Amino acid sequence: MSNRTFPDVPADVESLAVEAHDCLAIKADRAAVTLARAVVEASAKKKGITKGNLIAKIDELHKQGLLRGHIKEAAHEVRFGGNETAHGDLTPIDHEMAEEILTLMDEVLNDLFQSPARVTRAQQRRLERSQALSGPANAAAPEGKPNS
Repeated sequence: MSNRTFPDVPADVESLAVEAHDCLAIKADRAAVTLARAVVEASAKKKGITKGNLIAKIDELHKQGLLRGHIKEAAHEVRFGGNETAHGDLTPIDHEMAEEILTLMDEVLNDLFQSPARVTRAQQRRLERSQALSGPANAAAPEGKPNS
């Protein structure tokens, strides 16, 4: 078992991602890569992008500003890898390639879910600290801007 977790990813998508890593851990590389592709598609759907094929979904995630440019390309690499098995082409996938594809899948999850959640938590902690200080100068700072 991989012991991977994705605490800020919706539970059903996290389950797929964890299972992909579990497959990788036992060198079920084609299964891992196929699941990674499913993770990217399920992630797009969680973000409300349900129309079109996976190419269109990934491009729309980028267009909406949910994926940075290089992470859009990472998502497409996951798609390419997954397509090789999902469409029955039975192209050999070595373990190193599977590891790379899952690393890219993780990057997609980071951009879509993990990183935004970390930023939100940091902002919330900052606001709580400001409120705890209860100084009028701290309360007057514009959102996202420090007082000094």
